[in-house]
Amino acid sequence: MATAIANGVRLHYEVYGPEGAPALLFTHGAGWDHRQWLPQVEPFCRDYRVILWDVRFHGRSGCCDLVELDDFSRDQVALLDHLGIERAVLIGCSMGGHISLRTAILHPERVAALVLMGTPVTSAYNWRNRLAITLQARSLKRFFSELIDVSLQGFSFFFYGLTLRFASMEKIARMHAKGLSLFHPELEEYFYRVTVQQPKERWNLIWEIACRMETLADLPKVTCPTMVLEGDAEWMMRRQHRFICEAIPQACHRLIDGAGHATNLDNPEAVNGCIDGFLREAQIFNMK
Repeated sequence: MATAIANGVRLHYEVYGPEGAPALLFTHGAGWDHRQWLPQVEPFCRDYRVILWDVRFHGRSGCCDLVELDDFSRDQVALLDHLGIERAVLIGCSMGGHISLRTAILHPERVAALVLMGTPVTSAYNWRNRLAITLQARSLKRFFSELIDVSLQGFSFFFYGLTLRFASMEKIARMHAKGLSLFHPELEEYFYRVTVQQPKERWNLIWEIACRMETLADLPKVTCPTMVLEGDAEWMMRRQHRFICEAIPQACHRLIDGAGHATNLDNPEAVNGCIDGFLREAQIFNMK
């Protein structure tokens, strides 16, 4: 991997493909690293310049004080500057999707298009908001469905909060690895290794940062072509994806069979096909 110094932090990255080709910048989720995107390298590196990187606090990148949450997006732009890239398609999953969204809002001239998976846009949409909206729709079926969903998510987040506080990194890593490898058990080793290497304090910091990310009100500012890829088993971000598609005028939505939160790893063939089709049909780089 190569290294760039951006905003006072060391960023590790890998580049594949022709130097002058259109650029695709892939950003991983919270707690993961650049290896999340290895299934996307070979399919795209012939026609595109493929860039993988470790977000600060992750992988082989450095750690430093985070002044603002948008420092992540500033790191993205600084990496593009370092590589001499004016515009890129930003492809992100989970926290990486949120970082990419923020970059499209703050630096629209640098973003040719967005591809988002498992991407949160708010943590402020609480159970009162959700139930009130369903009551306004006057649908008992939708109300009770929402109530069950709220209850299950509330229990899950409460349980996970206790786990972060009291469990060892070994137990947290095992839990994450099991939950994220349901479709492909062979991925369990990757998710375990990438998690267990984190010190407990840094892991808690990463999740505290992820839970403070907020973009809902700024979504209409996104003007570039946007595609949301959603695993058919992605329950955590389904509602968040709906917000994105409703608020961004040029957003389209594609459902990925046999995939959960780690959408690109669960079904890389379908994800790669959707990305390739999106880039060509939207004529992002005037490619046929």
